[in-house]
Amino acid sequence: MTATPTFRKPIGMPRKEHKRIRLGDDDYAICEPTQGDKISMLDKAQRAGEVNEKGQPVDGLAAYNFIARVAITCLYFPGGARRVFTDEDLESVRLEAWLEEHQADFIKAFGGPTLEEAKGNSETTPS
Repeated sequence: MTATPTFRKPIGMPRKEHKRIRLGDDDYAICEPTQGDKISMLDKAQRAGEVNEKGQPVDGLAAYNFIARVAITCLYFPGGARRVFTDEDLESVRLEAWLEEHQADFIKAFGGPTLEEAKGNSETTPS
């Protein structure tokens, strides 16, 4: 007897994990956002007046709000399928001490791998 395949829409798939961190007593995943996640976050920052037309923060508070938005976009529960925070948590996230501690990891995950990292070991070996 052949099992009938189960079909499901590939929506809400886990994001690629960049790094696992510990906040308080719990583990969380910093994940690489999709292109859609990035565009959505940048659009929200622009509508809030935090970035100019070149995507650059307009002042110090806007720059830190931008980092908080990146953290909201990249911080997931382990497994990378469900975000920890929503846009409504922006003010609270901005005030957290762990944001400064892990901001470099959030920014790196948001930006994705560098060209060198993406190339990895793919260069041809001289013969």
